[in-house]
Amino acid sequence: MNTIQSPAEAAQAARLTRTVRERHQQRRLPNLPLIDQHGRTVYFYDDVMKGRQVLLGSMYTGCTNICTPATQNLIAARKLLGAQGLQLQFVSMTLTPLNDPPEALQAYIKQHGIDTPWTFLTGKVAHLETIQRALGFLGPRDGDDLLSHAAAALYCDERNLRWSHVNTLLSPQAIARMIRFAMA
Repeated sequence: MNTIQSPAEAAQAARLTRTVRERHQQRRLPNLPLIDQHGRTVYFYDDVMKGRQVLLGSMYTGCTNICTPATQNLIAARKLLGAQGLQLQFVSMTLTPLNDPPEALQAYIKQHGIDTPWTFLTGKVAHLETIQRALGFLGPRDGDDLLSHAAAALYCDERNLRWSHVNTLLSPQAIARMIRFAMA
């Protein structure tokens, strides 16, 4: 089997790769504007995902069930990752943007003692729902219960189009192990 490509074949392969990447980005990573915990507008694909390794999760500040233990486990797992964890951008998107303006997200960060770089996102309901549906955090129907969310995060290496799920209610050691495996 001949594996040597002509320049024309290499150019065609590069075009196909770009096309696949663009289709994947448009379907899975909508470039909609959101607002971070500092009140800055960020575009989901361009400013949060593009070319990065990201751990994406969903939460809401009024959650009395899984958000607190999941957040605490992620904080501890990030510390266990050490320098490797610094390569990974942590991002949490609210499920209740009408109740979670930037000030509420800042209070959540303070309440949980998050002292490492971590982006919390809010914004227009329609924009967050579109992104969260594309990522699988919400079901496909408008009537789905937003507050019945899973204890899961998504690891995404956007540059290499690699995705993995992380159960955020496992021990911090297990979460760190899952993230290391996904990053390998």
